[in-house]
Amino acid sequence: MAVTEKQTATAGIWGINVRQIVYAALGAALYGLLSIPTNIFQISAGGISFRPAIVIPLFFGALFGPWVGLFAGGFGNILGDWLTGWGITWNWDIGNGLIGFVPGLAIIFTAGRYFNWRNYAWAEGLSIVGILIGVGFSAYSDIWVAKKTVEYATFTNFIPGVIADLICGLILLPILLVAYGAAVRRIGRS
Repeated sequence: MAVTEKQTATAGIWGINVRQIVYAALGAALYGLLSIPTNIFQISAGGISFRPAIVIPLFFGALFGPWVGLFAGGFGNILGDWLTGWGITWNWDIGNGLIGFVPGLAIIFTAGRYFNWRNYAWAEGLSIVGILIGVGFSAYSDIWVAKKTVEYATFTNFIPGVIADLICGLILLPILLVAYGAAVRRIGRS
């Protein structure tokens, strides 16, 4: 019985290899650096910024797995916030990691290949779940961490954060996946 590419990708989803470490570091660096220009555009009093770079942990997770997405989101957020002077807020760093981790589970269904609508739907659907979980964890843990009220967490952090990340992530993710797929096909033909 032949082992398919999807079975190989699914079996290795929980392992970490050199390739994943390289992509995780690249994703974190890109997310951190691309967040810098937009971190100044605050959309709520809670420090929520409009950041198209949120697509980076979604993209790296969907292509290379949950650990890559987790690292790209978490450490990329640390890097971007640190470089713009916001400091490190551990619960928001974990939340950004979760935003990348959950779409990484798409590998179970896609093997990291995005050549049909069903695979794009897996990446987009799990990105929605990842954003809800990641921003939810961050916003609602602020009730304990930063002594915020439920109303503050909901209306100042959660709702603006989810809306901004969904708009940026869900529009940009399929564009990047299509571009990446085209590049892979082109390189494969040369």
